[in-house]
Amino acid sequence: MQKTLPQSATLLVKIQGQDSKSIELTHETITIGRKADNSLVIEDPAVSGHHARIVKIQAVFFLEDLMSTNGTAINGRPITRHQLHDTDVITIGRHRLVFQEVPAAGTALHTPFVDLNRTMVLKRTEPTPNEPTLIATILVIAGKTDRSEYSLMKQVTVIGSQDGSAIRLTGWFAPKTVAAIARRGRNYSISPSQSTKPLLINGVQVVGEHGLKDGDHIEVAGVTLRFSASSETNVTTR
Repeated sequence: MQKTLPQSATLLVKIQGQDSKSIELTHETITIGRKADNSLVIEDPAVSGHHARIVKIQAVFFLEDLMSTNGTAINGRPITRHQLHDTDVITIGRHRLVFQEVPAAGTALHTPFVDLNRTMVLKRTEPTPNEPTLIATILVIAGKTDRSEYSLMKQVTVIGSQDGSAIRLTGWFAPKTVAAIARRGRNYSISPSQSTKPLLINGVQVVGEHGLKDGDHIEVAGVTLRFSASSETNVTTR
């Protein structure tokens, strides 16, 4: 039986330290970014000026990354363009947007929404003083890469040989993308790409998203990496 396509949809916006807000996606194009000319403005340095957009083509919604600095992810996987499905979780910076379908023959969701005829502005919530900050790094144990150590500063860190990969593989036959490390708050996870190269964590192959712990060994495409995570306390001075 063919799946009913949504005629409309909503976007549940979740910002740390703030109440969730629901936006009804009634326009054909919704832009998201830090600059004031976006439909949805997120005031956060981790968000690019024009970060991403949601486009409606007939009854189907697509999310497109607009060559943002820190990338856009759906359900923990980095994307450039991806069709949206009900309950998909979009990650932009430290913020989560949940896509929710409203079926054509169904009843509209009974949730408050923000009219995008006026711009919605979301301010970044500052971290709590003295809250430990997680510092994560990748150390290269074996294999050919452009550096021996990487700091995981981005929301999504791509591993591969293609331009723009944060962890750059330099072997002759290194695939363009092999995996991506995603950060959600203080938690890190890794997911394999569509490459045929297997992804191993501590010698065990993984096929989906896998949470990373301090000391985990990552093996992919002839490269061995070690994930390291430590906490640093933010001390407020007077």
